[in-house]
Amino acid sequence: MTRLSKTPAKHALRRIATLAVAAGFAVAAAVPALAGPNLLVNGGFEAGDFTGWTGTGNTSFDGVQCPGPGPTVFEGNCSAFFGPVGTTGGISQAVQNLTVGAPVLISFAFLPDGGNPSSFSASFGGVSLVSLTNPAAGPYQSFSFGTRATATSETLAFSFRDDPGFLFLDAASVRVPEPGTMALLGIGLAGLWAGRRRKAQ
Repeated sequence: MTRLSKTPAKHALRRIATLAVAAGFAVAAAVPALAGPNLLVNGGFEAGDFTGWTGTGNTSFDGVQCPGPGPTVFEGNCSAFFGPVGTTGGISQAVQNLTVGAPVLISFAFLPDGGNPSSFSASFGGVSLVSLTNPAAGPYQSFSFGTRATATSETLAFSFRDDPGFLFLDAASVRVPEPGTMALLGIGLAGLWAGRRRKAQ
């Protein structure tokens, strides 16, 4: 049965847990310099091609462009574009030399064009990070996620479909936090655990 009222103390504890999560993950994501080197090969597609990546599914109308800074490039000079028609397709890359149980920070930038039908999804280690259907047109959206490695090698995968146009991806990274960032991330994970435990009570 759902409780209709909660004490001020429980409200305060939940607020503290929420702020801890925000502090741990937001600070870690906002300071990539503290999060160690990018473990992905060619995460920003600056090689001008898909070096380091493996194509998956329907790879028709997929490629890399290097027009220099502009609306379809999030950072650097290049970005990847995807326009599979009728079925999904995309790219994946196995990230090596991870430590089981260690925190991992994942980030990337995605540009939707408002096409219909269209879809975009991302996963790490087989676990879904984001899944969008017919996302509205707009500027680049930055995504950041904190998780823990469950194996020494985990696969980062992206899947796309855009029948009438193209979706863009840029600035993909997988990083292992440095000690200072790990402390902040640990605070966030602890806050998340505490919040879930109180919610279950």
